[in-house]
Amino acid sequence: MDDEEAELRNPFPSPPSHYTKYASHNLRLLALLRERAPDQSDVNQHQVLSDQSDVPDWPLTQLEKPRVDWILEEPDAYYDVFGDRWFVRVLDLYSTSSANLPRSKKKYPR
Repeated sequence: MDDEEAELRNPFPSPPSHYTKYASHNLRLLALLRERAPDQSDVNQHQVLSDQSDVPDWPLTQLEKPRVDWILEEPDAYYDVFGDRWFVRVLDLYSTSSANLPRSKKKYPR
């Protein structure tokens, strides 16, 4: 057996290739884009960031965090991560009646 084959391998899968897009330079460009064009979603980032260097060809808006409220609007709220599906369970604390809560036997001074 070759030494190269005997070498330990990582049991976890490699991260997706788009993780390299989350470089600090690109995140700064995204922040600058949102600062200069806060309400425009279909803005030409090359025009807005013409004074910056290394503006990527792909849309910087891909780096934005997902909107959780959009996930929760779905009847079966879920999200997918690396091929696994995770269902979101929403707890409505205001609809829980106090009758369902366990009662304490301790007496507190009034």
